[in-house]
Amino acid sequence: MDQLANFGIYLMGITSISLMLAISLDLQVGNCGIVNFGQVVFLTVGAYATAIALGRGSGAAPAVCWGVLAGVLFGLLMSISVRNMSGTYWGILSLSLAEIVRIIALNERWLTGGANGISVLVAVQYLPWIIAGSTLAVLLLVGLLLGSPFGRTIRLIREGDRLPMALGKNVLLLKMETMALGGAIGGLAGAYYALMQRYMSPDDAKPIETFIIWAMVVVGGRGNVWGIVLGTVLIQAFYTGTRFLTGLFDIPADTLAALRLVTIGLLITLVTMFRPQGLLPERRRIYPL
Repeated sequence: MDQLANFGIYLMGITSISLMLAISLDLQVGNCGIVNFGQVVFLTVGAYATAIALGRGSGAAPAVCWGVLAGVLFGLLMSISVRNMSGTYWGILSLSLAEIVRIIALNERWLTGGANGISVLVAVQYLPWIIAGSTLAVLLLVGLLLGSPFGRTIRLIREGDRLPMALGKNVLLLKMETMALGGAIGGLAGAYYALMQRYMSPDDAKPIETFIIWAMVVVGGRGNVWGIVLGTVLIQAFYTGTRFLTGLFDIPADTLAALRLVTIGLLITLVTMFRPQGLLPERRRIYPL
């Protein structure tokens, strides 16, 4: 019973981290139309910044702040790097930037530990509950933000740049602000990931992690916060819970890992074919003139 309770608490914490990453991605692609295929980079820089700060004697709270700051700075860097690109080209370059960061982490042993990764020796009491509370705060903040003039404007940008530019909006600045906010949320998720896993390595920053986050957004429903919550819970519960099938059915771990990804890929295909708007689609908004 204790093992089941511990697993439930762990699942709550890791699902909350995934939800922050999914909310961050949906803020970019579901609301502002920014296609980011390198979403895992925010987890990477946030986790490494936190782990490095802790390794140099920082407290847990300041280290988390460093993780958030790293996410913000990298979000701004990405938006500046691809400011003259759109759509698919933005997505390709974001994937490239994420891989560059992963390769740097793999090779700079003096800073990141290289392939061996970097350990986190600081334990935070009640951490899963703190993560869950932070995620609720993020959901509330994003919900309020999307209902504000800022949220309405970035959804207008999602439909195309010409109309907001004709209305006098600075599209580049709004995209930079969206990426900075998405980076802050992703960096916070990365900081909590480092604290919860007590370890960070380049293997945690592979492109497949972005694929999982995209699955949560696509299945749940882009542009709908509650859809993102539903998609994250479904995908994360399946992705984490099925790891125990190895002992029950004598399935090799590598085979089970491949089957998990195949199943998630099949689920994305089915949702795209039969319910492309997701399980909980974005509700139509009518604003007075």
